[in-house]
Amino acid sequence: MPSIEIDRRGRRVRAAARKDDGLLARAAKRTDLAVTALAGAAGDLDNAHGRDGNALTGLAEVIRDESERISSLVEDIENHRPSPGR
Repeated sequence: MPSIEIDRRGRRVRAAARKDDGLLARAAKRTDLAVTALAGAAGDLDNAHGRDGNALTGLAEVIRDESERISSLVEDIENHRPSPGR
């Protein structure tokens, strides 16, 4: 009987690990999409001007900086995914 319980527990652990891996993969993908969107927005703002006629390049720089920070989150998320050998 103990071996049956160990087998069930092992299956639950593996199922939880697969679910976690899927969630982490989805989070990494969404974060990467956010980086792409922010980079595009920064590019659009490079040539845009506010109502007062001033260029919005300062805002574009802020968005680029945030994009770089978020980009590093993709790596952090990927590093928390289980390795194939686990």
